[in-house]
Amino acid sequence: MFAGTKGDQVSSKPRLLIYGTGQYGLEAARIALAKGWTIVGAVNRKGAKPGQDLGRLAGLGDDLGVPVEDCEEADYRRFGADVAIVAITDRLNQNLPAYQRLLGAGIDVICHGAEAYFPWGADPELAGQIDELARRNDATFTGTGIWDFSRIWSGILVAGPSTRIRSMFHRALTDAESATVQLMRVCGVSLTQSEFAQRSPAAIGNLYKLVPHHVLHALGFHVTRVTEQREPVLAAEPVFCRLLGRDLEPGICLGTRIVSTVETSEGVTATAHSELRILPQGESEHMHWSVEGAPASAVRVDRTQPVHTSAACLVNRVPDVMAASPGIRLVSELGPLFPTRI
Repeated sequence: MFAGTKGDQVSSKPRLLIYGTGQYGLEAARIALAKGWTIVGAVNRKGAKPGQDLGRLAGLGDDLGVPVEDCEEADYRRFGADVAIVAITDRLNQNLPAYQRLLGAGIDVICHGAEAYFPWGADPELAGQIDELARRNDATFTGTGIWDFSRIWSGILVAGPSTRIRSMFHRALTDAESATVQLMRVCGVSLTQSEFAQRSPAAIGNLYKLVPHHVLHALGFHVTRVTEQREPVLAAEPVFCRLLGRDLEPGICLGTRIVSTVETSEGVTATAHSELRILPQGESEHMHWSVEGAPASAVRVDRTQPVHTSAACLVNRVPDVMAASPGIRLVSELGPLFPTRI
């Protein structure tokens, strides 16, 4: 039985707090406001944003009467928020102060962070602390975003018709140029092979193996071993990089391929190839899952507007999270994602 399902969705409009006013937080704010939801507050780290009105930051052309506050100084109980949308980093340990502030005030947390999708696989000890804090304060913690439907639920659903599974394979292709030059370089773009070998991009390490781990866990298998290796993606022909304004010659890294392998006590394995790289003309972002078994099956999700889609997943999970029981609740427990009707 799912912890929260479509039939359990709340009927009243939620009161949201935006924690982190970057591109995902602001897009979530725009989507929520277009639905007529109330944003009761917004916080951000120290810098230029605290003191500005959220409406102006979100490009709405007018004040909302919601000034962005310093996240370290805000009084979280004063906001009266039902749910906080957290969009700051992918790492649980870096986000922990935010979780403590919000869950400690009894506010449900929906986090746009890779490790937040599957805290038990990322850091079991820290996950236990977050789960205990949420339960103690009658709050729910969930990680979601574009992976919700494109990586996690697509993998669960493709296995649905199976009567026997021998193995599963996941391939994900992400455009490294969809972000900033700095984030693109995090993926290893433009490194030589020797530079890649010396500093295999650690900033994205141990994130993408959580996808097949989560899926096999959700399917009821007992995971015994999870491994990951990173390798450069190379091309035989020059590939133009728009953000750098030049061709990347053969032998220069177009990005990173993360190869993850998950083993289970039942003998079922999952392999994932997650590529974050420059896309030559004719390629597009997509996610693929396939099952080897009876029957064999496959599904592909083509991704467009990744920022809007991620933010929409954050917003559309709000009713599920509000209806869920306290503690960490995985999206695989909450059921497939539905567009909200409130």
